[in-house]
Amino acid sequence: MSVSLPRSVVTALWVGCADDAESWLPFAVEAITGTDEPHRTEDEAPLASLLDKLSLHRRAGGTTFSALPVPHEPVGLTGPVGVAAMDAGECVVVDGGPGVGALVAVPDVVAFGSALEPGAMVRWQLHSAQASIVPVSLGEARRMLAEALVIAVDALEAMDVARWRADAAEEIAQLASSRVPPEVADQLPPGLDPRRSDLLVRAARLEAIAELAMADDGAAVTLFAADQRQAALRHVAGAARHAMSAASTFIH
Repeated sequence: MSVSLPRSVVTALWVGCADDAESWLPFAVEAITGTDEPHRTEDEAPLASLLDKLSLHRRAGGTTFSALPVPHEPVGLTGPVGVAAMDAGECVVVDGGPGVGALVAVPDVVAFGSALEPGAMVRWQLHSAQASIVPVSLGEARRMLAEALVIAVDALEAMDVARWRADAAEEIAQLASSRVPPEVADQLPPGLDPRRSDLLVRAARLEAIAELAMADDGAAVTLFAADQRQAALRHVAGAARHAMSAASTFIH
């Protein structure tokens, strides 16, 4: 089971780490695109153009971060941008601070190919909005993730996931590891604070396992037991999303 970061998380990391020169843009485009087809915007501009706009807006001050909303955990974006972010399950927010407003970039992803040779076409929508999102701090995210890890281990052991999903066994064994897999290392900006990369890897691994486990009731013998485990795993996945958002938050 491969572990990767959401496109919006990777984008927020690169925009948050960007300097005033433009030398970072080609590397950011490569890291964000990965194995996708070249990303475009709604007006057919290349991804580098979008990144440049976000970076310029960031220089006004404020905060850059990713948000990963799901239906039972909305974020503080209203109107069409809120709907688009919820549909996509992710977005990048560059909030310029009071009186400036936010730019919100939302990826519209169309997957194609097969499980063996997957591909994706990505078109980014850019919105102007007023954001009322308060990102979780790194310290709070680490605490939440540590608690979620305990819950996850209990739930996964009860479901005996490692037995009935061989592809998850290795990842479960690596839950407490801070080793950055090569596929994630390729997505990260150079010189990223190790505390951020550690949190990102743990969170991405935990969310992937929680999502996989939620697709099956495992060893649950009653509907109540299955519901309890699903609730626990939703909490785990939520903590993982908050952690990835916190690790990609930069206050300028």
